[in-house]
Amino acid sequence: MREEILEELKQFEQEKLEQNMRERLGQVSAFTTHPADIGSVTDEQERAFLLAAHKQKILDAVDEALFRIEQGTYGKCRGCGKNIEMERLKAIPYAEYCLSCQEKIENEGVPSQSRILG
Repeated sequence: MREEILEELKQFEQEKLEQNMRERLGQVSAFTTHPADIGSVTDEQERAFLLAAHKQKILDAVDEALFRIEQGTYGKCRGCGKNIEMERLKAIPYAEYCLSCQEKIENEGVPSQSRILG
């Protein structure tokens, strides 16, 4: 999973580099300079950045899970200390909380990186 995310981020960086090069050369896009077209391009760029930021957060969570494996604490809930359900770990291998604790976090509105990531 870590390698896949790294590859996706690498591709994003490469696309961004190519886009910046086109902009420097005056080839912003194949679209006309109509304001609606510019808005569409801007919207696409914003989505790409949001996706890359989300991928980076997942990568950080995966790295944290790998660290917990090294420490022998992987699979233990950071909230209650109980084992995280195997089905949950299969679905979200970087989960830090059991389902019960995760639901409490989400219901209480506690800001947490894990709330975003699972």
